[in-house]
Amino acid sequence: MCTDWTPLELKKLTARGIHRIEENTGAAVVLYARGKEPQTMRYHLGTAKEHTVYEAEAVGLNLAAQLLTISKDLKTPINIYVDNQAVIRSSNMFDSKPGHYLVDHFCNTIAKLQRKMKLTKTDITVRWISGHDRVEGNERADEEAKEAAKSAGNNSLRKCLPTFLILAIKQEQNSITKKCWERLWAKSPRHAHTLKYDKNLLSGSFMKLASNLPRRHASILVWLRTKHVLLNAHLHKITKADSSDCPHCPGTREDVPHFIL
Repeated sequence: MCTDWTPLELKKLTARGIHRIEENTGAAVVLYARGKEPQTMRYHLGTAKEHTVYEAEAVGLNLAAQLLTISKDLKTPINIYVDNQAVIRSSNMFDSKPGHYLVDHFCNTIAKLQRKMKLTKTDITVRWISGHDRVEGNERADEEAKEAAKSAGNNSLRKCLPTFLILAIKQEQNSITKKCWERLWAKSPRHAHTLKYDKNLLSGSFMKLASNLPRRHASILVWLRTKHVLLNAHLHKITKADSSDCPHCPGTREDVPHFIL
């Protein structure tokens, strides 16, 4: 290896790889620069059932591009080593296989870096490396990927990760929060009552319905739908009225359907 190179060692880890980490998938990259301590970047993708080896390698490429982008005083030529030949070939051709958008992100990031640093196409190259030759950088990247696969808590700082991966983290968190809220709501005593008038409440149906209404009209709509409204059926229930009957229709409850119909 020439002394003026800045070699970048890249390695993925999935549950199908050498290390089995609770069926999870992680990607990591290690940057070796002359005269500097190695820099690392890690990202937890999720379960092996949801993400392929190809995706893990492609995410690793994006981590490599991001690490180069935020690093200072880089020297050329820069070599990115990958142990997956399929992802290397796909970086130079159109491919519609699932996950190829990740390679597109990588190519776009490298192109921006080349323009920014006024580099030629040969200054940054992607090269294949055997995953079983115990190369120091490759082994170090493998260990970092192992940590990434364990938990999303082992991710690199959000501000350092590529923007589209940060958005993916937020979407995943929103999805987890929504599922948690759905479970809690299903246990609520108001859940069964709500289903009678709106089965899609958690999907934002009320917000769509009331988005163009004045605030006072939206409030009235909430009162009518929840039945917490100034009618005797509700007032009697909270001990604010002597009877639940309609003042104009003796013997008939003054509830929402009676009032409207």
